[in-house]
Amino acid sequence: MLYFAELKGKHIKMPDGGSVGKLTDILFLAKGQPQVTKLVIRKAAEKIIVPISSIKFLNSTITLVHGYQTVEQETDELSLVKNLMDKQIIDIRGNKIVRVNDVVIQEKPYFAVAGVDVGFMGILRWLHLEQFVNKYIHMVFLGRTVTSKFLPWDDIQPVELSRGKVVVKHEERKLQRLAPEDLADHLEKLSIRNISKILELLDEEREAEVIQNLNVNYQKTLFKHFKPEHSAEILALVDPDEAVDILLTLSVKRRDTICGFLPEEKKRELEYLLSLSHTPIGELITTEYMTVEPEDTAKKCIKMIKDMTKNVSWLSYVYVTNKRKELVGVFSLHELIIQESDTPVYKFMIPQVVVTHLTTPTEIAIKKMLKFNITGMPVINDKKEMLGIITIDDLIEEIKEKFI
Repeated sequence: MLYFAELKGKHIKMPDGGSVGKLTDILFLAKGQPQVTKLVIRKAAEKIIVPISSIKFLNSTITLVHGYQTVEQETDELSLVKNLMDKQIIDIRGNKIVRVNDVVIQEKPYFAVAGVDVGFMGILRWLHLEQFVNKYIHMVFLGRTVTSKFLPWDDIQPVELSRGKVVVKHEERKLQRLAPEDLADHLEKLSIRNISKILELLDEEREAEVIQNLNVNYQKTLFKHFKPEHSAEILALVDPDEAVDILLTLSVKRRDTICGFLPEEKKRELEYLLSLSHTPIGELITTEYMTVEPEDTAKKCIKMIKDMTKNVSWLSYVYVTNKRKELVGVFSLHELIIQESDTPVYKFMIPQVVVTHLTTPTEIAIKKMLKFNITGMPVINDKKEMLGIITIDDLIEEIKEKFI
């Protein structure tokens, strides 16, 4: 096995001993077996590229054959220096991003990239201190040594290399298996730069779920750096009240720019919630609720729930409004499913609905919920029209932020 740290900077010679230049880079194919194809040599003030077939010996001395040809880098060839060295690898177990410190090259049956060293030994190798440090540790720590942390090529996702990322296959699978809230906990131990790199590996739905579970300060910083188009794509996937919370952390100018990229229906929904956000209760309102009319049957309600709430994250109650859009009743899902299919809503709804208003203090709202043992409460205006609902979870989070 050869290490790139030991090869880079070596003099390239001709068979008669004459100097050609110094090795600065190695090119390879990322398709299938990562075969080494060319060497990049600094010759005086110019850079030349020679095919691996022109190499007579590659180890302690690198010798070219007589009459070697210079070539160009092909579009499907990658560079150890630009595409692999110092690139980052996700290490979920260690809650950190680790770096490619050295590249391991096999000589037989042909020159190829065998893997990478992500351990401390890879750094020592570049400093030519590996023997000294190992000797010292061996003496002081009774025979112990520093070893390489080798990651084989089979675990690397080649398709990502050209985009400046090194992705480890089994670590990427771990990302997909982790619950969004658990992954968010992991990410909050990293820098924003590294959080962004990990989020780039996820599909948009998964990314939205994780961002929704991040601390508001991380959300704010991420959306300041996201392109407005990407911000809109993410906000369209998160819960409306969460989306509004994120938008409220941004400047009005940036908020308006992002909203301009939202689908029209989503834009209207979020702009409506933003218009209510001038009070503590208004900031917590969500439009994810369902209303039916008093004459609707239980069967019709169940069908409406199936058709209309596929993307709703919270639904415990169904609210009843009359022709004038006034709130006149409520019923739970449990109450609904025990009814005969042709039973009209007005026969089993509860007409005395516990409600709150935009001006109600959050402390009063949570006391109401606890008193009546409910998990969601409608917010109404002076005309008894529903503006939205608030949930016990959102209220508790609000109280915690104030007092804890």
